[in-house]
Amino acid sequence: MGYTSTTQQSGQHLDVTIAGDIDLAIHAQLQTEADTWAAGDTDVILDCSQVTFMDSMGLRVLVQLSRTVTDGGRSFTLADPSQPVSRVLELAGVQSMFEHTVARTGSGVEDSA
Repeated sequence: MGYTSTTQQSGQHLDVTIAGDIDLAIHAQLQTEADTWAAGDTDVILDCSQVTFMDSMGLRVLVQLSRTVTDGGRSFTLADPSQPVSRVLELAGVQSMFEHTVARTGSGVEDSA
């Protein structure tokens, strides 16, 4: 499955949805997009529910995006990580870095923790 991303500004946060395979083949594209998402001045919510595969290069981008956003005093939320994303986070031992994982419902966001 090919990679796609969509963004929507929603008040004080940027909603980003990524889908498909997140691997070395799209790493440069994802990194460029992530740099753009991080450059804003709003919180970032990254919906990963439609990610079908993620390798270490995809994880690298997520970790860097999270650090850049939070170092800037904003929040980074990883929403609805799919099983492949959850597995990579678990194997790398970085789940705690993404402690603000949420479940999306309709037009809002609700805590699942």
